[in-house]
Amino acid sequence: MQCKNCQTEIDDKALICFRCGVATVEPVRRQVEVAPRRARKTKPFLLAAVFFAVVGVFLTRASEAQSTSPTVWLILGVAGVLLVYRLRFW
Repeated sequence: MQCKNCQTEIDDKALICFRCGVATVEPVRRQVEVAPRRARKTKPFLLAAVFFAVVGVFLTRASEAQSTSPTVWLILGVAGVLLVYRLRFW
């Protein structure tokens, strides 16, 4: 058999031409076209609202002279940094 592209003699069972790389038969499956995903903007803002509500609760507790564990402040700080990172690269 001859290649349709470069006319090189190739084996009858060849799937592609060894010289130019063009397929000798039509593909069995076609590539599926996927529509691009729309960015969801509501989730980060909802997370930010929850975060600020939780921080507000702990700040009001601190102003009422109730001590809050340093571990809680550390967790809130890490959550805030992660939220800012998420909003920045969303």
